[in-house]
Amino acid sequence: MKATHLVTITGAGLVLTLPVLIFGLPFLGDDAGFHAAWYSHFSKQLWMGDLYPRWLMGMNGGLGSPVFFFYPPVPYFFTSMLRPLFPNDPGGWHQLGVLASVALVASGLTAYLWLKNLADPNSALVAAILYMAMPYHLAADLYVRASFAEYWTFVWMPLILYFTHRIISGHRFAQLGLAVSYGLLIMTHLPTTLIFSALLFCYVICLAPKKRKLKMLSVTSGAAMLGVGLAAIYLLPAMTTQQFVLLSRISTGYFSYQNWLFFAKLSLWEEDKLTMALLVADMLLIATCAFLINRSTCDPQRKKMAGFWYAVVITSVLMMTELSKPVWAAIPVLQKLQFPWRFNTTVCLATAALLALAISSIRKSSSSSLTIVSAVALLLILVWIPPTVWKAWKVFPQTNPNQHDINERKEEIAQSRDAAEYRPRWNRSMADVDWELSVDENLWHQLMTRDMESLLNRAGSSAEHEPEPVIINGTGRAQINARKPREIDLHVETSTGVTLIVPQFYYPYWTAQLAGEPDSLTLSPSEPDGLLSLRVPPGDHQVQLRLRRSGAELWGQIISLACLVVVFSQTIYLGYFKTRMRLSPNPSRTTPREE
Repeated sequence: MKATHLVTITGAGLVLTLPVLIFGLPFLGDDAGFHAAWYSHFSKQLWMGDLYPRWLMGMNGGLGSPVFFFYPPVPYFFTSMLRPLFPNDPGGWHQLGVLASVALVASGLTAYLWLKNLADPNSALVAAILYMAMPYHLAADLYVRASFAEYWTFVWMPLILYFTHRIISGHRFAQLGLAVSYGLLIMTHLPTTLIFSALLFCYVICLAPKKRKLKMLSVTSGAAMLGVGLAAIYLLPAMTTQQFVLLSRISTGYFSYQNWLFFAKLSLWEEDKLTMALLVADMLLIATCAFLINRSTCDPQRKKMAGFWYAVVITSVLMMTELSKPVWAAIPVLQKLQFPWRFNTTVCLATAALLALAISSIRKSSSSSLTIVSAVALLLILVWIPPTVWKAWKVFPQTNPNQHDINERKEEIAQSRDAAEYRPRWNRSMADVDWELSVDENLWHQLMTRDMESLLNRAGSSAEHEPEPVIINGTGRAQINARKPREIDLHVETSTGVTLIVPQFYYPYWTAQLAGEPDSLTLSPSEPDGLLSLRVPPGDHQVQLRLRRSGAELWGQIISLACLVVVFSQTIYLGYFKTRMRLSPNPSRTTPREE
């Protein structure tokens, strides 16, 4: 990579993310409150020695959350490396802002690496910068939605495609590179992984020579499976323990794909749908202009690539419309995507490829018709700038005077409020909610706020202090002596024996034991809040509550460790032994032949 290109991409990324570098993650972004709460507790536990924080003890006003049994952790691990450098940023807003800027720059660099396989370096440079600035990538995912995890997938997708080219070219380490980058994608955002995986294998079929397509598919499939194995530490618990939370509800109401298909139910969220439709239309027109420019080339391989990526754009756009409803119905796993407009991720990738090819073609041609098409494409690209600036202006309290929204966000943060789908199912108030009501966003927000406030009031939690154990039967005294990741130590004094409720959500892997005693105490979910409930016999006791590792956690760790050993051993083999074998002299060529 040329140093000037590296500096140019870095500079462009810093300019595009200047607001988050100054103010932090967009405070009023749709999901900003969740990501800030998750990150602050995740990084705190990580630096306390919890190497993979899955259960966040301080979430939901101190009642805990199993969110990272299900939510991918990679962006939070990266961001946590900054925590010691920001001692005055306990909420993590500036740390998240810095890593958002890093992610945009990294996405430009990985796009540049990939696009150099399709076009000359200068064309790849321009297309990579445009990839960073695309409205869904920058405006929607960062400034409007603050969708921190999906935003990070724009780093890994081009990197996977880069290694795909390397595999087909026969480069060493390419399989390992694809496996690691694919594993990182899985551990960053599963919906994007689902969308992108089909594209990956189609790309291999398109790229590979006719006689090697099957072999290249096999090699790529093997690398992808190794990536799945590397991600098993996250993926296995996430896929096998969903029955313990309310994730089954995320395909209903506001979160149902049927409500977000273009041209369906236009009365719902008119402004959001119109904005997204205009964004998609703009990208489709840009992709069409780029495709038309590429049709003028005499290079059959370039035409083939342009045709492939234009087909990706058309397919992705169709998947966002009501025309694709039979596909969504026939493939139930697609419904887990929730929002069809997530296919904008592949639209961005495909448009970047088409632009790289088109810019390269323009530089080699002086046709007047190409000049006109190029001018139209440039105008459509310039259209991105005003709405991006406007959206960035509205999502920070320093520039948006809407005090009502600011106060609501501050309340969510003070409570460390979790997304509803990660509430353990034994919490009756949330389990009984009709999620179809989420179609009315204001009503849904009021329901979530009232539920959290009433829950914390019953648990005795407030911003001033964490909740304490409550004795509901018997006479005695109970207090928390220590609270660490996955551990709570109680001191209980009782002459009669007591039944008490510990202020932490019930989960099947919590255990309770009297210190020094071999037998476990029985834990059960309290009614109606689903907190830890246990019976302690008469006496002066130290009670140890521990969230043990499930079988899925342990097997996930074993599988990921085994795959990591495979990666390291293959790296050593290819980097050392294979090199020595290739460089060692051939005895048959150096030894004189006997007559």
